[in-house]
Amino acid sequence: MAEKLAIGVDLGGTKIMAGVVNLSTGQMIASAKKKTRLVADGQDLVKRIALVIDEAISDAGVDIKKLNGIGIGAAGMVDREKGILLAAANIGANDLAMAEPLQQQFGLKVKLGNDVEVATIGELAFGAGLDCDDFVCIFVGTGIGSGIVHNGEILRGYSGTAGEIGHMIVVPDGRDCGCGGFGCLEAYASRTAVARNCIFDINRGYESILRDKVDPAKGGLRSKAIAQAYELGDSVAVRAVDHAACIMGIGLASVVNFYNPQRIILGGGFIEAMPLYFEKAEAEMRRRSLRIPSFETELVRAELGDYAGTIGAALLTK
Repeated sequence: MAEKLAIGVDLGGTKIMAGVVNLSTGQMIASAKKKTRLVADGQDLVKRIALVIDEAISDAGVDIKKLNGIGIGAAGMVDREKGILLAAANIGANDLAMAEPLQQQFGLKVKLGNDVEVATIGELAFGAGLDCDDFVCIFVGTGIGSGIVHNGEILRGYSGTAGEIGHMIVVPDGRDCGCGGFGCLEAYASRTAVARNCIFDINRGYESILRDKVDPAKGGLRSKAIAQAYELGDSVAVRAVDHAACIMGIGLASVVNFYNPQRIILGGGFIEAMPLYFEKAEAEMRRRSLRIPSFETELVRAELGDYAGTIGAALLTK
């Protein structure tokens, strides 16, 4: 029996990753990636995605006509039926038609979903959610997003935006968030928020080995640099990461108290780079959540790593 293959695209605030995926096993046959850029013209973003898809197909050495389709998980709110990226704060694109131009270019059906939603689908099919029908999957990176699985199915909500945990309010009248709101979890517990706190302290004169790691073009810090500084006991990194993990733990406790899932899966680039972030967030979650679910809710790490979104996006084509 021939392998059933599809293209999965993970469109995040930091990178675009495309892969040729075996839909039966979740195996990544080949992959390619490029950095995501804030765009003035949305069509430039579509062209960039097409270049990454082309590269992945070429590396896999497969006939494009034998592919099942293209699935895209985009960091933002999406219209799944029309294939439109409605709003993406960390990318700079709004009301962008994505499915139609890519479908015309490649001659394949194109399905669009939210990036964390599709990563959740990946973890459900082949990762940490494989044996669980009720869980919340949360990914921490440039921003924070989540997907909800209820009775083995993705729960999308009335208007299709369920799972936007990154925009749960944790500080009334708090920091500005990319969504246009204030005091969101994402503004305090994401990698972007940690970098922001580190740079704030550096600019105030605190000594830190991160001083020379700041990207002057983007005004940010990579997860790897923050993790290395943390492991060396850098006071700026330790203060920023510990504060973010505490706020994340408060957010997780709210999920436990409100939704009472069997399991919470925590993943994303920042979680992979910062093991102690996970541990400190878990401690705060268990301290703050209601006594019974505090002990019974499982908190585990995602298993598919950097490929969760790409694999899950490919599964949209089934």
